[in-house]
Amino acid sequence: MTERASGAINRRQILQLGATGALTGLLAACTSTETPSGSSTSAGPADATGGSAVPSADPEWTTPTTTAAPTMVPPDPVTEAAVQDLRSRLTGTVLSPLSVDYPFTALSTNTRYLDQRPAVIARCRDEADVVTAVNWAREHGLTVAPYGGGHSYAGLSTTSGLLLDIGAMNSVTVDLSAGTASVGAAALNGDVLDKTINTPFLLPGGTCLGVGTGGLVLGGGIGYNTHWAGLTCDHLTATRVVLASGEVVDADSSQHSDLFWACRGGTGGNFGLNTSFQFELVRAPETVVYFRYDYRGADAATAMLAAVDALAQTAPAGLNMSSSAQATPVGAGGPREAIDAFVRGQYVGTVDEAQDLLAPFVALSPATSALQERPFWQVQQQVWPSANPAPHSWGDWSRYTREALPQDRVARMVDLLAECPVRTDSSNGALWFLGWVGGDVVGKFGRTDTAYVHRGSPLLLRPTPVWETSDPASVGQDLLDWTAAQIDIVADVTPQESYQNFPNRLIPNPLQQYFGENLDRLIAVKSTYDPTSLFTNEQGIPVRA
Repeated sequence: MTERASGAINRRQILQLGATGALTGLLAACTSTETPSGSSTSAGPADATGGSAVPSADPEWTTPTTTAAPTMVPPDPVTEAAVQDLRSRLTGTVLSPLSVDYPFTALSTNTRYLDQRPAVIARCRDEADVVTAVNWAREHGLTVAPYGGGHSYAGLSTTSGLLLDIGAMNSVTVDLSAGTASVGAAALNGDVLDKTINTPFLLPGGTCLGVGTGGLVLGGGIGYNTHWAGLTCDHLTATRVVLASGEVVDADSSQHSDLFWACRGGTGGNFGLNTSFQFELVRAPETVVYFRYDYRGADAATAMLAAVDALAQTAPAGLNMSSSAQATPVGAGGPREAIDAFVRGQYVGTVDEAQDLLAPFVALSPATSALQERPFWQVQQQVWPSANPAPHSWGDWSRYTREALPQDRVARMVDLLAECPVRTDSSNGALWFLGWVGGDVVGKFGRTDTAYVHRGSPLLLRPTPVWETSDPASVGQDLLDWTAAQIDIVADVTPQESYQNFPNRLIPNPLQQYFGENLDRLIAVKSTYDPTSLFTNEQGIPVRA
């Protein structure tokens, strides 16, 4: 079991999806006409919630019970003359639905969202191309969505309008004398790692090499080093943004400061298109203590997760841990035995200190264990997942905590894990307890100092369903229902806060959960910089009424 990595879907992989309904509908729509008829729409795949509210101590909480099967969302109609006009103005490539490469370009890596496709894809080579494409979209009345790596959990880098594919804008320049980095809009975590590895400096990034640093920082940015080094957005010092007007602005603490504030957690695709980011890097330690403890069975998983939760409340900054319990195929021992669990991470400190901190996990008699001092950069290379996994579907739902969970709630979550309705090697459910998100370093900023509001939360819970794209629709639906039921267990003992970089279209009141008390200010920034909502998505920040 590893943290899920997401990578771009290539032509060979999408052809392997073969008989899936999503691809069949996509190819049919893409080969039907250059200028689709019918009314335009900006709606995404139809997976809005239905059903009735489930009584709980949280009066605003409702549990989604059904999701409609995805249907092809037709692109907005655009004339051939308009497409040719954009081609004549752009140095990059312009694709329309009849272009040969259109079906294989700028696809959501979450294959649940292959059904929504844009009217036009502009593959921008540089900032000037972005300005040209934005001006063209405004002139022709199309909404705009940026596409870097396509890794939005909820498929929010999709649109029926103009999709700005900025994948070519992936440069990374590191100034070791100043301890700073200049990062292009679509540079991946892997690109940044390549430029910083074995140097004295680190940019605290995410967990997946194939994910874009731009999307990461705009939503806050948590990962293996957050607890000791801070969020990615905490190290952002400036950014360039192409606005809906076509104007390019530099935003930092002294100019366009409200926009700069919003770019530190307000998520991408809301205020304009960020073309570059400036970061102050963190000095990396020479060594860390790597640890991992593995367990088997529901009882051991319950005890381990409860121990992670308890330790996260007071863990020193140097301790960075993540944990998971996953439902595996049922064998002779039954469903409760068929649960694999682990806690792993790194400690910035000595082996003796780590042994004292991690003693509760040793006391639980792990099936296997590892605890050893290693070079820092060796650990970063080993624990970050692959950049290019096979395409699949998922529907994570996260929830922050403010204090340790009642132990009976942890037990109930693991009991429900044992009842997971699907548990093959590739389609299953898991529980993640992430201990990166709180502590004194993250808490140096107040909840309203940046748009990322979830300060003071020691733990992030994440029920994670994954399934094959070729699975029947009922498989995904059963796992989504299971995920909602997991959240229901903790809904009344956790704040209504969810990580905006783990978006989910089924979350009730999503903007309030993503942004909390910062939402009103984000609406004001949106109203100032994009008053006509040229940049929009299914869970985009609205303008003032």
